[in-house]
Amino acid sequence: MDERTKATVRALLDRYPRGYVQETAGFTVTATAAGLFRLACLAILADDGAPSATAVGAARAVLSGHRDSAPEMAKVEEHDLADVLAQADLDRPEEGARDLAAATRLIMDRYGGDLNRLRDAADGDPARLRDLLGEIPGMDGAGLTVFLREAQMFWPEAGPFVDDRAARAAERLDLPSDPERLLRDVARGGGEEELSWLAGALALVDARGEYDDVRKAA
Repeated sequence: MDERTKATVRALLDRYPRGYVQETAGFTVTATAAGLFRLACLAILADDGAPSATAVGAARAVLSGHRDSAPEMAKVEEHDLADVLAQADLDRPEEGARDLAAATRLIMDRYGGDLNRLRDAADGDPARLRDLLGEIPGMDGAGLTVFLREAQMFWPEAGPFVDDRAARAAERLDLPSDPERLLRDVARGGGEEELSWLAGALALVDARGEYDDVRKAA
């Protein structure tokens, strides 16, 4: 990695050191059942691969009050979820509540509340992993972007994954936009974890139009 690339990566990770979800939603993504469920809820409510502040706020609201695991969410009535989402100003709160309730039922019934079992069911096949994730109600293209960008740090078969926003930012900052090259040539010793954080930082820079700030810091 040349010095210019090192400086750019350092500027990105100094600005956003722990990936998209922790920087925006304020919770750490972990490979635990609860951590993956929180990530899935944000992904289901995401309105873009870089979710709006409203979508992030709705996810934070719905996960508060001991609703941050599948077993706990399963105890909540759908209309109560809709009320929380409406108070968080989410568009179509009834639809969001319906998706969350259905997703929770699927995660409980099929995977015992733990999406690590979905990973086990995919048996290391990246395409199968994405197909199974896509069967979760509300997990559309935006949701898959949110989920895969974070999950690749502890599920290597989820990546290497770089979404469209992150790829666009990489190109504009003279970094490789190809996921394999980013993993091999830029993340290097940091592996999937650093790639996940770097992709999140790139997506944030694109969503917030912070290119000049990064160039100045580099």
